Amino acid sequence: MFTVLYSPKYLVARKKFLKNNSKLADKTIKAISLFTRNPEHPSLNIEKLKGAKIWTIRIDQGNRIFFYWVEESKALFIDIGKHDKYRKY
Repeated sequence: MFTVLYSPKYLVARKKFLKNNSKLADKTIKAISLFTRNPEHPSLNIEKLKGAKIWTIRIDQGNRIFFYWVEESKALFIDIGKHDKYRKY
């Protein structure tokens, strides 16, 4: 089982991202649950951003969770949002 930590920035971004959108909240919960059980699950489409230590988890076609590995079995979620946010990193 993998451990997920949440940065303050992630928690603020998640609140805005999921506001009044229960369908997106359900997809996000499902993605995090899959990740903690099996981070190699194909539907997560985990990718490492080029030139950075940041990785992404696919929530759906256009939305991602951004994270980095703290340890082999521990990830720190740092941001959530539209796919295009990757340009910040």
